[in-house]
Amino acid sequence: MQQAYRIICHIIAACVVIQAAAIAWATFTMGQYVQDGKPITDSTDFAGFDVHQVVGQFVIPPLALVLLLIALIGKLGVKWSAWLLLVVVIQVALAYASFAVPGLGILHGIVAFAVLGLAEVAARSVGAPSSHSRAAQAGPAT
Repeated sequence: MQQAYRIICHIIAACVVIQAAAIAWATFTMGQYVQDGKPITDSTDFAGFDVHQVVGQFVIPPLALVLLLIALIGKLGVKWSAWLLLVVVIQVALAYASFAVPGLGILHGIVAFAVLGLAEVAARSVGAPSSHSRAAQAGPAT
């Protein structure tokens, strides 16, 4: 269970990095598009925006939910996985709210760091015991 928990945490963190890369790709592609004098219409599609949305809406939230379920079943890292799920819900809400109030997009970008950080803290919270504690469990050397 610990291994599955840690792997999901690392996948969530990696997804945040993928989202950051995708949104940068989309933004710079759009900038180049405008610089080239091409019009942006409702039908203009920038793949980076799609990647960002799919990962943020259909990958990270289910993974955060699965992580909490694993935490509850395995009785490990429940506090961190619950916080992570809460912050993911806030992040998704900020994404939707940012379409109506674009300034909230700043918070959406900042909260992404919280998602990444919480995922990694959660992974460490159930990390393998240190070599010192393993040696103590093994007993004195003969």
